[in-house]
Amino acid sequence: MKVGIVGGGIVGLFTAYYLLKEEAEVTIFEKDFLGSGSIHAAGLIEPYRFDRINTTGMIIKMLRYISKRVTSVKSLNKAWVIELLKNLDKEPPTEAWETMKEMALFSLKEYRRLAEEKNDFDYEESGLLEIYSDEKELEKGIIEEKKSPFRPKFEIMEVKGFAGGIYFPELSKVDTHKFIDRITKEIKDAKVVNVNVDKVSKDAKVYYSGKEEKFDKVVLSAGVWLRNVGLPITAFKGYGYRVKGEMKVNFPSVLAELGVAVVKNSDFIKITGGFDGDFSSDSSRAEIFLNYAKSLVNISYVYDLYMGYRPCSPDGFPVIGKAENVVISTGACRLGWSYAPSMGNITTDLVLDRRNDVGYLSRFIGGRNLSL
Repeated sequence: MKVGIVGGGIVGLFTAYYLLKEEAEVTIFEKDFLGSGSIHAAGLIEPYRFDRINTTGMIIKMLRYISKRVTSVKSLNKAWVIELLKNLDKEPPTEAWETMKEMALFSLKEYRRLAEEKNDFDYEESGLLEIYSDEKELEKGIIEEKKSPFRPKFEIMEVKGFAGGIYFPELSKVDTHKFIDRITKEIKDAKVVNVNVDKVSKDAKVYYSGKEEKFDKVVLSAGVWLRNVGLPITAFKGYGYRVKGEMKVNFPSVLAELGVAVVKNSDFIKITGGFDGDFSSDSSRAEIFLNYAKSLVNISYVYDLYMGYRPCSPDGFPVIGKAENVVISTGACRLGWSYAPSMGNITTDLVLDRRNDVGYLSRFIGGRNLSL
């Protein structure tokens, strides 16, 4: 089977990985280097820290973030806003949560399996510490975890200089840069075409640079680009620094009220932050998060800065499904790395016609008038 994959981010790369195992002939279309849209991330594998976006509570949280300059909203996909408001506070079906639980478990196991084969990407099952400055916010966080459909294991910890923290022992982390190198080697048999794709048709044709190429199936995993085909996907921009310094905490950590993450790797410390509704290439806000991180890291040198656009659905759940000979896989928002193995695996099943949909996760694809 000849398969074209439009988008070489972490979901597209895992899809290529599983398709090649099924002896498919794979071509990846990516305008930049493989992983370029995903490499900015912290590398936290944290599928249990799932946020439903279409809730009044999340909107209040976003307004609080804006007041602290943690979030900026410059532009949003209109279709995304309409779907969010139309389904505000609407509970997803039980099967959606069951699917997400299965996907979470699969992804955690896959990263572990890949590390057992060869841990060349700084994989560690070091857990995650969510740190709170405000005692009331800590109490709210504890209540939320007790209500979580994932029922994650957690414990309360004292954190010097803070109100406290919630520690999740089951979670893990990777070095995103080294992992992209690893999976690129794993998919060495895939053809890579560095180009902007202009259009994809439902009969699996890819149009680019005045050319047309026919496939048996095409996978669209191009993140926020998929708003161009009519999906209600919007971008929430994030920033990732690699720095030299000393950690003040013993675990990969997130400042809960600020959305800033710090993760120690063998060669550097990764600092990430930002949840900006913005499609632009402006990175001027990045330094805000670097400064916030100084409460957890003594920074002596900044190596570089990366930026990426999280493709977010209106409710935070991934969007995975099939439209004739095109399979769509996107929308996991800030948990793209956490769910990428399971998304790639499910996408492969759809390509190979082992399944026709993914229940609730196909909600925006079946019957929708997509521009394909």
